[in-house]
Amino acid sequence: MEKRLLVLFDGNALVHRAFHALPSLTVSKTGEIVGAVYGFTLMLLKAISELRPTHCAIAFDKKAPTFRHQLFDQYKAHRPATPEELVGQMERVRELVQAFHIPTFELEGYEADDALGTLSHQASEQDIETIIVTGDADAMQLVSPGVKVFAPRRSFGDAMLYDEAAVSEKYGVSPRYITDLKGLKGDPSDNIPGVPGVGEKTATRLINQFGSVEEIYAHIDRVGPPKLQSLLKQNEAIARQSKELATIVTDVPLTLHLDDCRVSHYDRQQVAELFRRLEFFSLLPKLPDAEEKEMSSEAPLQAESKPPPEPAYHIINNSQAFSELLGRLSQAESFTLDTETTSLKAMSAQLVGISVSLAPAEAYYIPVGHLGLGQMEQLPLEQVISGLEPVLEDDSTAKIAHNGKYDITVLARYGVGVSNLTFDTMVAAYLLGEKSLGLKALAFGRLGIEMTPITALIGSGSKQLPMSSVEVSEAADYACADADITGQLAELLRPELHRQGLWQLFSEVEMPLVPVLVSMEMNGVALDVDLLGKMSHRLGERLLSLEKDIYNSIGHQFNINSPQQLSAVLFEELRLPSARKTKSGYSTDASVLEGLRSVHPVIESILDYRQLAKLKSTYIDAL
Repeated sequence: MEKRLLVLFDGNALVHRAFHALPSLTVSKTGEIVGAVYGFTLMLLKAISELRPTHCAIAFDKKAPTFRHQLFDQYKAHRPATPEELVGQMERVRELVQAFHIPTFELEGYEADDALGTLSHQASEQDIETIIVTGDADAMQLVSPGVKVFAPRRSFGDAMLYDEAAVSEKYGVSPRYITDLKGLKGDPSDNIPGVPGVGEKTATRLINQFGSVEEIYAHIDRVGPPKLQSLLKQNEAIARQSKELATIVTDVPLTLHLDDCRVSHYDRQQVAELFRRLEFFSLLPKLPDAEEKEMSSEAPLQAESKPPPEPAYHIINNSQAFSELLGRLSQAESFTLDTETTSLKAMSAQLVGISVSLAPAEAYYIPVGHLGLGQMEQLPLEQVISGLEPVLEDDSTAKIAHNGKYDITVLARYGVGVSNLTFDTMVAAYLLGEKSLGLKALAFGRLGIEMTPITALIGSGSKQLPMSSVEVSEAADYACADADITGQLAELLRPELHRQGLWQLFSEVEMPLVPVLVSMEMNGVALDVDLLGKMSHRLGERLLSLEKDIYNSIGHQFNINSPQQLSAVLFEELRLPSARKTKSGYSTDASVLEGLRSVHPVIESILDYRQLAKLKSTYIDAL
């Protein structure tokens, strides 16, 4: 029998936690703020990946007041209004949840906590294990043998699973007494008052000695010291009401339908399309698999009316096929080039294979360095290099690449030059303002194509394999896709560079610089050490002269390079107008000193000193 695990998400709590815990994130194309949406999605996928639930559901708060506001009109009254930049993100979160086909629960008069409590209670009655994912500590009271809480810690991407023992260790009382703890000490986050003068230590001691709030008042005459007993007697109504406000109800009129909550019932294509629009490229590999038969037919249509052609990828591993490919390359106006190697370090990487593409959905892979028993036949490296050399060095054939500087460097180490590199999709994407410049992210964001990540072939971390260990057939699909998609991206980005007036900068400045940078990195730059030494000596003399001028102007010596000492001299001794103050004193950065140029003559000398000192230490002496 299937072991069922229900994971319940506290929608509002997770979104608010993400909003305050993560830096602001915007969609580059639209400027839409999506940081909280990203954080929520990260937590959703993390929980699904780590907890591996069979069923999921999400609870949200309603805007209307709850029964707790009727009990206590100051309940949560101190909380500021929801920031405008968060309001719109809540709608995006709901859109994303809908795309995942995760059922949502919310009810007028109740909070999301109450829905979570009710659903977890119903699940327990059906002998279903439940884990609640939330950033709200209130849910700790729901922890029981069949219910746990999965809560983010300081880092939002990190979370801890709380069972009964973990709750007791953290709060000093078992989960069933969490509401009693809040009844006594209050909860400032919800504006629950508690008993004035009773803190966490006292409340914990009372609960461990007597039990619940009701049991404490049943034995109130045994409570000591007398001052505490008197305090509790005076505030009995407040203590009981505070506990009631903090108690999550478990009988909300909601019903858990397990069949609607199955994790696999979602449309992966629809979610991927939403990720593409929101530029959540890094989250795409984290998506769980979906059951094809359960996929919705309501996924949004792609922009193109025609489906993309089925890729025709070929392995070139015999002389005849290689000769035919060389003939086509020599006649082509342009082609796309990519290399597969053993390392990201171009100066030491070993060539494993070369892929080229002549047209969309058509690419060829030439393996030369795959090792291990059982690998298919490969052409000798020398034959491939000598065959490709005339084509790659032909000025009349335009070359296209993604991060072409890497490919050119690798090939140059094998004695092959690459002439007429006219389009680098990484450079183009940078000029167009893309934040993620990797080929996989650009393919997903620009073309809606989900490419295979390199980790699917070689793994990651301590178990990572070199590309040379991958089977030729697997590497061929990966390498051909790299060349193919790079060519398709070039065709997409080229007109956009023209539209944005960036073509001249791209074609006349950026692209010609690529081979120059390769040459500089491979050959280095000649330095006139004697001249640098003379410059360093002259700057040293000038700095000594400026030091004397500054000391004479101030009247004593001090460490000019110390911001604290300089701050004391300028703003305490000379009493110059002070700017912003930091933890270590008044700021003395360049913008502050520039504003004081006309106030005192020593400022000019200090600015000159700083500029020359940095030039000497950072550049001249370092070289």
